[in-house]
Amino acid sequence: MAKGKKTGGRQKGTPNKENPLKGYLRAHSLAYFEARVQTDPITGGAREIQRQRLVYDSETGNVCKVIDLIPLTDYKSGQPLTISDFEADMIALSPNERVNAELRLLEFHTPKMKAVEVDMDMRATTVTIEDRLRELCGEDDEEDDD
Repeated sequence: MAKGKKTGGRQKGTPNKENPLKGYLRAHSLAYFEARVQTDPITGGAREIQRQRLVYDSETGNVCKVIDLIPLTDYKSGQPLTISDFEADMIALSPNERVNAELRLLEFHTPKMKAVEVDMDMRATTVTIEDRLRELCGEDDEEDDD
């Protein structure tokens, strides 16, 4: 192996080889987060999303699942909203599920703190400056007493 000189491998500035699967996944992921008009492909009207919730029926004492249809339309004009599919999916989640999803996504954007262990050795005796200087000079306390 030559010292200080590159003798093999790729030349400087050569780009990495493109992986078709990674390219497809990247494009699919980007499309999921891009804003688009939310229309239903079958009817051509505004898209509706379903949100499930549990409701307690006081008459029977049972808990029932209710599915609400939420139209993705502008309240004033009635036109379909222009939002990303990600935002539409977040609307479909219950508030509790939405918070959990946001917290899990934040894990990718915030650094994780590591635990730091500190091992400290404390001496119970107090040392004065004179004692420390004597120790550094190599003198003993007994020599001073004579």
